[in-house]
Amino acid sequence: MKFKENHKNALAKVLSDLVQSDGIVNQGEIDCLNHVYKVLRITSANRQKATTLTLSQATHILSSLGNTEKIAVLKIVQNLSASDDTIDHNESLLITALFLAIGIVLPEAEGIKASLVTLPSLNFDTRNAVLYVESKFDKNVNQQIEKQYDSISQMLHSSEREFFYLPKVMRDIQAKKAIFRNTLSYIEPTLSEEQLDIIDRDLCQLDSVALSKEIFLNYLNINGFNLDRPSFFFKIRSARPSSHQEFLILEIKDEPLTTLQRFYALESNIANLKPDNLSEKELRFLKKFELQNPKSAKDELQYTGFHKTIIDTLLKYNGSHGISRLFVTTKGDLYLTDRNNTEVKMPALCKALYILFLLHEDGISLNYLDDYKTELYRIYRQISTYSDDELLHQAVANLTDFIGTTMNANLSRIKRAFKSILGDEATLYLIQGDKGEKKTINLDRKLVVFEDRSLFE
Repeated sequence: MKFKENHKNALAKVLSDLVQSDGIVNQGEIDCLNHVYKVLRITSANRQKATTLTLSQATHILSSLGNTEKIAVLKIVQNLSASDDTIDHNESLLITALFLAIGIVLPEAEGIKASLVTLPSLNFDTRNAVLYVESKFDKNVNQQIEKQYDSISQMLHSSEREFFYLPKVMRDIQAKKAIFRNTLSYIEPTLSEEQLDIIDRDLCQLDSVALSKEIFLNYLNINGFNLDRPSFFFKIRSARPSSHQEFLILEIKDEPLTTLQRFYALESNIANLKPDNLSEKELRFLKKFELQNPKSAKDELQYTGFHKTIIDTLLKYNGSHGISRLFVTTKGDLYLTDRNNTEVKMPALCKALYILFLLHEDGISLNYLDDYKTELYRIYRQISTYSDDELLHQAVANLTDFIGTTMNANLSRIKRAFKSILGDEATLYLIQGDKGEKKTINLDRKLVVFEDRSLFE
């Protein structure tokens, strides 16, 4: 019974995410990890490759294991979750998600269909949300949820979750249309009156299916995932900062409330599941993963997600290169490779403008920026999470036609994003130039690495 190299990489990813699911890593968990890595000969190279995987990619790889190896994964995960003496809701949810996504054959999971998917980080906080998502309107399921709404909300609340039933959310906003517009004028001050009018006009047409497609399904369809049934989307929490988010998709079968009850019954027992009818050989294999005489987890130094900020602070001025390389992903995310791969965070329109200047090394005069409107739109369309072409075109037009303070606001955001990481060393990365002259980014283009430049050209 052996794990191949790709299985080792995937398992290292799964275990790393599990350790960080509660935001704390302690000595008991480290001892458990060391033991598993020793038994399976998981090397530092495997752990480094694991960082390139998403959780859904890792579980897809592990799903190719035989059932005995899958049971070993379950045993390892159970041991790790118990090594800190507590299992919170985030840990039990992640274990259940892994269990279902990998496809371990056990009676307790029969009839429960669930998947793990990866999405770009959304523009709203989903840490404690469970969202109802549907690819087409299902009258029966929606009627059942309307009747069971209070019971579903109470059940989710008991596990520190909040129910986002999209039809109800849209009804509330549409019923308060005037208040919503007034609110937008304060919290989204860059929106023009024309854009606010568009929102007013189209708000009544926006429904649960359209929102489901915009937020989740368009992206999933591109990656070959089709949602056949209305489903609950559970956010898988991770304390580690990331440009992506992981979701458990729980397909609704029978009644929505019954689906959740069966799922939570499985989750509540996930740490104690013990497969029956294992052979002596399989039992000996599983025995290898039990840590003998484990140390107490409570009295050791704890490592939290906050330490990532400390690491970035210590390393960001001390990269192996005097000037850090800049990595541009296919979605326009910017990373300073030699500053501990720190992400330069800014809004999508800022990223689009910045990438436009990266592509034009000789510079662009702001007086002639309108000549680049089509190219800027193409870049913005590639990296934006929005699919409304009219809104995207309008945002680009406002920028290139210098409507309001849009240009200066975006240039300032780009400057702040780089200076917050590099301080005075940010100069080479900024869009700059004398008034009336071409604006350029003076960074040597040999230091700019595109994941796929062709997508932006």
